[in-house]
Amino acid sequence: MTTAPGPPPAVGTPRPFRDRGAALGFIVACQRDPATGTAFLGEEPAGVEAELEGLAQPWLSTLRAVTEGGRLRAAIAVEWDEEPSMAWLQGPWGPAAAVREHGPALVRAAAGQVPPGIERLEMCGHVANTAMADLARRLGWSATEVSLAMVVDAAEAARWPVPEPPPGVSVRLAVPADRPGLARLHEPEFGQAYATVDQLLTRHRTVVAEDGAGTLLGYAAGRIQDDGQAYVDFTAVAPEARRGGVGRSVVTALVRQLLAEGSPGHVHLTVRESRTAARSLYRSLGMRQDAALRGYRGPRPAPAGSGRLGRA
Repeated sequence: MTTAPGPPPAVGTPRPFRDRGAALGFIVACQRDPATGTAFLGEEPAGVEAELEGLAQPWLSTLRAVTEGGRLRAAIAVEWDEEPSMAWLQGPWGPAAAVREHGPALVRAAAGQVPPGIERLEMCGHVANTAMADLARRLGWSATEVSLAMVVDAAEAARWPVPEPPPGVSVRLAVPADRPGLARLHEPEFGQAYATVDQLLTRHRTVVAEDGAGTLLGYAAGRIQDDGQAYVDFTAVAPEARRGGVGRSVVTALVRQLLAEGSPGHVHLTVRESRTAARSLYRSLGMRQDAALRGYRGPRPAPAGSGRLGRA
């Protein structure tokens, strides 16, 4: 006895898409346009592929796509980390009209793969990606402050002079005993970020500045990413130690560590637009603005058919 096949998926329903070459070509094409790309993947084919391969979950397994006539029209992927209890959407990719039409369904399809207990989701794109901004608004998600992506050639960074730390301050690599001091610096600045304090000590190269009493005054953390480039991911300085050279000392020391670990072509970082002092520091080091980015954060979207796009 045979079982009658179920009804075919509705037109426009996001489904798994396993043609790796076609998916990569579509994603790279979207990444090359700020209006359709997502943040932090880059735009060169090799770099985009390396970043996708470095996601916590296999990107092709989480990819969900809407096709038309066998061709990709819009797509999304997702990764998650249970330690900060967050998930990050990669995409949605596609022309603005396709994202506006299929974006909510794509987000639901991506979120449906995230393990129970992870309720915070985030996506990020160029400020020119108005379709992503509109999707976030429809989901009821909040927008972050604009962050500026900055970059400098590694060869230029290698020539940065090593600054003399402020009097009584020493700069060194972080050790596990620094966890309480790092938490005091990291959590007020980056409590919603993708790395916990523990991960600063295990997944990142972290440099700290401390005074003669052993109090941490600032830190910088980063790593060589999957695309082979150096990234300064987090920097914070205690309010009482700002504008005294601590930030320059830890950033310079961290970048020297990263350059010694690999052979990156560039050093990257992002800084919130309102952080004028930090931006001035990075410009003084020869860094230039590469892009303006905005993130969007919110809870899992409500299931299809609930009558709501998002939930409070």
